[in-house]
Amino acid sequence: MHNYLLEIGVEEIPSDYVKNTKTQLRDKFEKLLSENKLSYEEIEIESTPRRFMVLLKNVAENTQAETISVRGPSAKIAYDEDNNPSRALLGFLKGQKAELSDVIIKEQKGEDYIFVEKKEEIKSLEEILKENVYEIVKSISFPRSMRWGGKSIRWARPIRWFVSILDDEILDFDAEGIDVGNITKGHRSLGSDRIVIDTISEYEEKLKENYVILRDKDRRDIIVKGLNSLSSQVGGEYMKDEDLLDEVVDIVEYPTVLVGEIDPAYLELPREVITTPMKDHQRYFPILDDKKKLLPYFLLVRNGDDYESQNVIEGNKKVLVARLEDAKFFYDLDAAENLESYVKDLDNLVFFEGLGDMGQKTKRLVDLTLRYQKELSLGDDIAEDAKRAAYLSKADLVTRMVVEFTELQGTMGAIYALNSGENQRVATAIKEQYLPKNQNSETPKSVAGILLAIADKMDSIVGLYAIENYVTGSRDPFGLRRAALGIINIILENGIDVDIKKLISEALLVYTETNALAFDYDKTMKETLSFIKDRLKNKLLDDGYRYDIVNSVVNTDFTNILRMSEKVKALSEFIEENDDSLSYLIRINNLAKVSQAREIREDLLETDLERKFYEEITSLEEVGFSSSADYKKELENIQATSLVGNDYLDNTMINVDNEEVKNNRLAMLNSLKERMAKIFDISEIVR
Repeated sequence: MHNYLLEIGVEEIPSDYVKNTKTQLRDKFEKLLSENKLSYEEIEIESTPRRFMVLLKNVAENTQAETISVRGPSAKIAYDEDNNPSRALLGFLKGQKAELSDVIIKEQKGEDYIFVEKKEEIKSLEEILKENVYEIVKSISFPRSMRWGGKSIRWARPIRWFVSILDDEILDFDAEGIDVGNITKGHRSLGSDRIVIDTISEYEEKLKENYVILRDKDRRDIIVKGLNSLSSQVGGEYMKDEDLLDEVVDIVEYPTVLVGEIDPAYLELPREVITTPMKDHQRYFPILDDKKKLLPYFLLVRNGDDYESQNVIEGNKKVLVARLEDAKFFYDLDAAENLESYVKDLDNLVFFEGLGDMGQKTKRLVDLTLRYQKELSLGDDIAEDAKRAAYLSKADLVTRMVVEFTELQGTMGAIYALNSGENQRVATAIKEQYLPKNQNSETPKSVAGILLAIADKMDSIVGLYAIENYVTGSRDPFGLRRAALGIINIILENGIDVDIKKLISEALLVYTETNALAFDYDKTMKETLSFIKDRLKNKLLDDGYRYDIVNSVVNTDFTNILRMSEKVKALSEFIEENDDSLSYLIRINNLAKVSQAREIREDLLETDLERKFYEEITSLEEVGFSSSADYKKELENIQATSLVGNDYLDNTMINVDNEEVKNNRLAMLNSLKERMAKIFDISEIVR
């Protein structure tokens, strides 16, 4: 058994790159070991801001060479008329380093082919790692990367060293001049910059001696313990924020939690005005009392020990107070005016080149929100609130607070709306328009908020697609993937039964009427629809559904997001319970797929078995589709005809010479095929 330690030493890497990088490293090393038929006990992946660690534990080398058969040209072209080897055969043998005596002829699918058998080359773990480690590191992808020092590698940050140890011996590899050995570095200011690792087992402990806590779980535990302890000491508890905690864990190597105090007068500001500078700008944790109100304290996580901690606290306090002073100044100025007064200034704020200004976007949102209200049959009682929220939705973008603290868009709009005498429903919708902010965040809860959030996101998507600013590859500077997924999540979480094609169409019409935008309607509709359906596919795959089941539903002309999701759920459950019976449905589909016959005539039924099959299919109940259970019930109804259906197909020639009889039999099969097609395309299912 072998153990291998790899450490990639880097300049401080952005925290939002860490998780994906670790996932890629795990996947690529798993693939490497699997492809080389190497078993292993575990692959550990850990990281700090300055390093990624890969530890392969108890790797067993493959010592038994397998014999493999390699197919060459067909026998009929392998030899000439005189039975001499052709150039095709000789070329194949040369490529396989084989002789004529190694030739074996085997039959495949009714034809003879040339084969040679050879033993696979067995490489040692050392050889495999030497050849592949640097290539794996080079293959890691990032949203943004850089080159340095004339090297071919591109990475998020420059790589400064590698630790590479196989069974306590240095495993060298070519890394374009980057040091490869057993030397690592400790904490940037507290640890040594030359730590010799003699054995893999001492690696983690030597890092700890040099103020590096390798495992993110250990750093998290230290931070959470400190947050709980210090917040309790001042009579409160820290504001839970898993995203902030994840970020802080990934930006420190040796965490120490400290508590600071601010002037209670700042607590007169709206809560979000205080917490945003704390959390988003300074990465501090606010402290709440037992009534969930802010206390005049903040918690910071220092990347270091507690040396001169009071100086550190005071320095951080000065920075925070400066931000809060700015916030108070901007808030007081903004609040002196009515929110509606800012709407006119939106005409001077560009939305996107080619798509007009924010004033025009506001007009589109007013129109689109009302169109969606009618499309969703939500009732006129919500119309005025939705219209008002849409009209005021972007006004806060030109306020001094949001210009300085962009993270507060929508939030400040809601606060200023209430200050200006707007009702709570309007304020809530203004705040909810940007939800969900990411894949796992909450969605809008109010009806007006749902309408405005969908309208805002759809307006951006169709506008950019109308001017052919498509999302391609990793390029998505305006977050259209997030917007599309947001629409999908809102629809699914709220059970909104709506055709997404209709929503796209309404948004395109509004652009035509408000902006007089010229574009290819059919092309834009097709591209936008495909884009949103692709996002639905990805979501369903992430939810654990089979790719072929997802494709069989989404790769159709059907465009109702909610119904597609319900179909995938129903089909997945049906196949899991009736996988063996799918052959019947496939059989029906294959026999009927070339026919357009639809009319079934009783007078053309020739046998008792045929009449019995006819009775089975014509007596099927009509299911009203309103849930995944209904789709599953329909599939089960179709499947229930299989006992008679298989007997009928086994004993009946469908494609007989009599054209009327043939079409009549195909029409019966088509009746089942069409019922299936309302749910999925069975040709997409992989057996």
